Amino acid sequence: MIDHQLQAYELQDTVEQNLGEYTILLADAITRYQQGKPIIYFAYNPHWISSVLKPGEDVVWLEVPFTSFPESMKNMSEKDTSVDGKNFGFPVLQQRIFANKKFLEANPVAKRWFELVKISIADMNAESLRIKEGEDQPEDIMRHAQEWVKNHQQKYDSWLEIARKVAN
Repeated sequence: MIDHQLQAYELQDTVEQNLGEYTILLADAITRYQQGKPIIYFAYNPHWISSVLKPGEDVVWLEVPFTSFPESMKNMSEKDTSVDGKNFGFPVLQQRIFANKKFLEANPVAKRWFELVKISIADMNAESLRIKEGEDQPEDIMRHAQEWVKNHQQKYDSWLEIARKVAN
């Protein structure tokens, strides 16, 4: 995909692509940024890198002049690569909850709650960073979740209130 886009947007003469292990490449991008050197990097979102190099503060998302995909992805369109009228050239990833159909049928309150839950990208990025920095044990993840609920109690309670109405 990246090779294709470097050609499609005629960037081969101005952008040098470094290939390697993703985490090492991101560490290099952070170091170069801290040294005041130019960087361009590809990142998933949500991802911990966006808690270190904050979009809109430290870095900007680059827009593309048109959507271009390799042949294997020709069914994708500008709609699939745009957010708030900005075309980023990559399919927009959406975080979703997956659950067993039988569980959802037996638990309509849970199904409705899953439909309501919306956690910000910034919060997911922050969680990703905590995990990357070693807070990755089940008890850490549970503590993080409890902290998130405490910090968003009103939103969380409203989701529960709406979901519970399905049972009535």
